[in-house]
Amino acid sequence: MSGGTLLVSRAEKLFPYLKQRLEAMNFQNVNITAEEKDSLNIVINDLKPRLLLVGSCFYEAATPYMLGQLLLCFPRLNIAVINMQRYPIYRAPWFIWYGAKSYVTVHEGLEDFYSGMDEIRKGHTYISPTVNRLLEASEWPEIKRKAEKRQMEVLILLCNGILPSEVGERLHISKRTVEWHIEELKKVFGVEKREELVSMAFYLEIVSKDDLCFFCRKEKPPALPKWALIKSAAKQ
Repeated sequence: MSGGTLLVSRAEKLFPYLKQRLEAMNFQNVNITAEEKDSLNIVINDLKPRLLLVGSCFYEAATPYMLGQLLLCFPRLNIAVINMQRYPIYRAPWFIWYGAKSYVTVHEGLEDFYSGMDEIRKGHTYISPTVNRLLEASEWPEIKRKAEKRQMEVLILLCNGILPSEVGERLHISKRTVEWHIEELKKVFGVEKREELVSMAFYLEIVSKDDLCFFCRKEKPPALPKWALIKSAAKQ
C-alpha cells in the first residue's frame, strides 16, 4: 500500500514498540525498516511512503550526506530527521542543507519533541528552535555540482593512497585547494582525520573497488654516490 510513514531505524528489537508509539501519535500506515543504501531505495520504491522518518545517526556521522544522495533518487520525498541526543546538535543544519524538511530533537525537551512530531504527522514542516537558531547563525553553503564533482575526484585519489601533495598535481589544482576540499569532505562526513575520511568513504560504498586503480607514482632519482659528485665536479 502506498503512502503512510516509513521509519528507518537500526533498533530492530524495538520495532514493535516503535510502531506502537508512532501509531499512538496517530501516524498512519506505519512501516519500519533497517535496510540501507540500495536496499532502502528498493523499500521506498515499493512502499512509496508519504513521510520518511530517519534517525540522525542511521549512517553514523555521514547521515546528512546519505540523505542528500537519497533525495537525488526521490526528490519529492518528505524526510523528517529524529535526534534522540546521539547526534551533535551543532551539525543539525547539514540535514536541512542536504534536503530534510523537518528536524525534531529531544534536546528541546519532550514537550517540544512531541509537539514537533505532531506537526510532522499533519504534513507540516517543523524545525526545532535550537536548529533554527543554528541555521540563522550559520552561513548557508552553496553545494554546487562542480564542487562536489571535484571533491569526489579528490576523495577517490585519497582512497587510492595518493598523498594530498600529489593529488594537486594529478588534478592540476593547487595544494591549498586540495587541502580545502579535504577539509570540506571532513565536514560532510563528520570526521577529523584523513584516514577516517577514507574509511568512511569505503564503509558507505561511496568509493567502490571499481574506483581503485594502479597509479604510477613519481619516483625520485637515486642519490649519486659521493665519488660520482666529486668526479663530476672535477670535469667541470
